[in-house]
Amino acid sequence: MVLVLGGSGISQRAESKDIVSARSQPVAVAPDSGVLLLLVPDGTLEAEPGVKAWKDAASEIGVRMTVITDSQFLTMGTETALEYAGLVLPDQLHTIATDAVVAAIHDFTYQGGKTFLTFDFGALTLRSDGMAVYPIPKSRLSDLAGVDYVLYDKYLDRTVGLGPVTAMRSTLRELQVPPGKSEPFTTSPSPTSSARGGSPSISSSAGPLATAQIVTRLGQAAARVAQPLGKISGKVPLLQAAGLKDGEAMYAPVSPADPGGVRAFDTQQFQMLPMPDAGASDRSRSRAVRVNFGRVRRGAEPTQASVVSPATGISRAAERAKTDSLQGAEAGAVDVLQAYSGYLLGYLIYPSYVTEGAYTGTALAASPQFGLVAGLKAYGAGHVMFVNLPLTYLKGRTDALPMHGMLQYFAKYVLGSAQLANVPNGVPGMVFNWHLDSMEAQQPMRALEQAGIFNTGSSSIHITAGPDTINFGDKLGFDLNNNTTAKAFLRRMRAKGHAVGSHGGWIHDYYGLNASETNGSSFLQYLVLNRQSVAGALGHPSRDYSAPQGNNPRWAMDWLEQQGVVGVYFGGHTGLGVTRQYRDGALRNGNLWVVPVTPMGNYATFEEFQEYNVPKVEVIDWYHSLVDFGITQNTVRMVYAHPPGAYDWIDVMKDLQTYAASQGTTRFQWYNMARLADFMTKREQVQWSEQMDGSGIVHFQASHPSDLTEMVWRLPKLRYQMPSAVNGGSVEDGGSVWLVRAAAGVRTLTFKSLLN
Repeated sequence: MVLVLGGSGISQRAESKDIVSARSQPVAVAPDSGVLLLLVPDGTLEAEPGVKAWKDAASEIGVRMTVITDSQFLTMGTETALEYAGLVLPDQLHTIATDAVVAAIHDFTYQGGKTFLTFDFGALTLRSDGMAVYPIPKSRLSDLAGVDYVLYDKYLDRTVGLGPVTAMRSTLRELQVPPGKSEPFTTSPSPTSSARGGSPSISSSAGPLATAQIVTRLGQAAARVAQPLGKISGKVPLLQAAGLKDGEAMYAPVSPADPGGVRAFDTQQFQMLPMPDAGASDRSRSRAVRVNFGRVRRGAEPTQASVVSPATGISRAAERAKTDSLQGAEAGAVDVLQAYSGYLLGYLIYPSYVTEGAYTGTALAASPQFGLVAGLKAYGAGHVMFVNLPLTYLKGRTDALPMHGMLQYFAKYVLGSAQLANVPNGVPGMVFNWHLDSMEAQQPMRALEQAGIFNTGSSSIHITAGPDTINFGDKLGFDLNNNTTAKAFLRRMRAKGHAVGSHGGWIHDYYGLNASETNGSSFLQYLVLNRQSVAGALGHPSRDYSAPQGNNPRWAMDWLEQQGVVGVYFGGHTGLGVTRQYRDGALRNGNLWVVPVTPMGNYATFEEFQEYNVPKVEVIDWYHSLVDFGITQNTVRMVYAHPPGAYDWIDVMKDLQTYAASQGTTRFQWYNMARLADFMTKREQVQWSEQMDGSGIVHFQASHPSDLTEMVWRLPKLRYQMPSAVNGGSVEDGGSVWLVRAAAGVRTLTFKSLLN
């Protein structure tokens, strides 16, 4: 890593706002003003999984991040550090911080720096004998955060709580949480029924909480008991499953070895949840979710936790680049409090430190029991975005949405960063993934074809090709090798521009329910057979893939990567766009991109909507909201379906396609997985920089080894004036942003923009 030090500095730029007159001014080369600094301890390797997780997140949202060690940061000094975009203080990577580093962070922020402070950064200090201990009585960064936290001296094993995270719906959209990944969190009596099928009905097996295995079963739309705000356990199925009583809360035990208590509860267990079985007569009711609460403990709720009311979008106008968090189906609705939710699980639960004291900043997210989860406040001439969540840990355990969403908020609304769009040509959209599980799908898929459903855009169509579906010899499968009708269908889909691939391993339910991390030697053959069959039908190998039951053992992903598969449906990181496969705490399969599913609350497929009496109008509104979300946030999300359920509700499918088409092809596109994976791989090779001269003009340079085709930069108008001197591209008005589009075939692009 090389840091360019020195230069004129942001605080020294001239007051002139006239580009012409500025050209005559002396130009002083400064550090890259668009780069985020990721602060890590001395000796930390850039190849460390947590460091890569942050740098990949930055790259995927379209900003750049470089690593800086404590010694480098102290040597650099505040004046030079202020010339960079901002300072990121990561959780997990830097739990111990010296007083000198803490003081330097304070000075950087007070003098005008933008600081992103997370969870257990600097949670521990060193005694004179070198032992890491908790500071007394609170974190030394509490004044930056705006609340007191890391209150180990007071709370001991109740320092970190585990519960739902709430925010206003408009804020959640800004945090990249799509419609369906958050659900209303009411603080008043709930209605006696839920249009979305009610909360999961959960029962617990015997045993202490520390070792409990919780069985979750979905039931028919059921009455929801009204609960006052204080009775959080009555609102949250996972807390009900843990057996919490009124006035109790769940806590994650902490220690200097695990200062945030994150190892007490493993969120990766949610990355594969049971989907509808192809062979079950009652697909949805047949499933059960087992939740292991690990070392979590019960205890009395804290009585002095910060009382936080998350702000609505309107009250945050000063911090936002534009009031654009809600459009379309959600635009006219009253902003409501919601909480992060998960497929089959209801409200998700996250670890956060108990916080105390009144928060005077703008609260973005809160814990109903434990206080502030995320907020933005001024500190001297600078600003601090505090995120009281273990973002690094969550991403490594297959939940990257909080990290990516919080970092995107910081880049867009706090820094006003220029960003490299993560969609081709800067055009957002959706991925629609079809799962052809068994012969049951053949007639519906042909009927959908005759109705014109496959004539619109591109999608990913994945088939389980064997002759059986539930088990050996049932003859319920496609038998693709001998099925001329199915072969012809797949070829027609390929000709229409759809990506055709494998849906797992030959026998849908047998593979999906039984493949594991330990039986690859016997189950790999089913992936091989399925892939060979699909390749035989198409005349070439396939490049994207989905697994029955979302079951993706590591050995399967390794093999798929070796076979040239580039895009894979993934049950982890739900609600996120195309991303890397972080699991088991590290990046796996560097040539693969995973495409997480976005659910509609507890459900995801037409069969589930129908089984649990979800009204069509709600599904239609959800689909519309996803289209609007993609356009507003300039991103892509993925949904999936089976032909039988889709044909039963073909009017909903037609409505979705009509609504998407009404947006226009320059605002919305249908993508397949391989298309996006190829784009993201090419995009990773883009090198670009921002250099601000002494006159306040930012000079942009971008290059690519082959070409910059389809690359688009987004510059927020609140910070940047219209770009000029564009060489290798063009400028367009993108509403709240300037769009700088690279010309087809060019390898380099340069332009400049004067800061407002």
